[in-house]
Amino acid sequence: MKTISKLIYVFLLVVTAAFISCEGPMGPAGPAGADGKDGVDGQDGVDGQDGNANVTASPWITPTWSATNSTAGNFSYDTTAITPEFMDTGVVLSYMDYTGLGQFVYALPFSFQAGTSGNVSYFFSMYYVGNTGGISWAFNAENNHTPNSNMKLRFVLIPASNTSKSANPQQEILYNLDRAGVDVNNYYQVMDYFGLEY
Repeated sequence: MKTISKLIYVFLLVVTAAFISCEGPMGPAGPAGADGKDGVDGQDGVDGQDGNANVTASPWITPTWSATNSTAGNFSYDTTAITPEFMDTGVVLSYMDYTGLGQFVYALPFSFQAGTSGNVSYFFSMYYVGNTGGISWAFNAENNHTPNSNMKLRFVLIPASNTSKSANPQQEILYNLDRAGVDVNNYYQVMDYFGLEY
């Protein structure tokens, strides 16, 4: 009896395996679907100009020179825009309108021969002392020199880009201006490039 039960079990196992492994013939491939319509390629955009929203220019300033002697003098102008961070990462450009008439605008530092005064040099620097930052201008001459009373001074502050990863962001700013064809010694080129009023 046990042998018959085993035979029936084996028979059922074989029949089940046969059903599972049966596979019918593969049907024919269906028709290919219609091709989709190609989209129209978009037009390449024009590269944008570097952002300049944070570039600022001071108004024209009439200096009141504090003469240290007859051949040298200085003038300081406080501004909250000069911070320790800006001094480490930003660029300041300064210009002198020697006659105050917009005819002769020079980038500083600037040197020239002035008759009996001999060689005269005007220059500037940034400062941050205590909690006060600003720009300091100075001049020196070989002999007695009186600055033109109509002279005006101006500065442009160019902060480093937020995306700059340069070890020297100030050099990067000047390099990018040069690469854009801007001569920082040309006041009008700088104003035009940054969209600032003369």
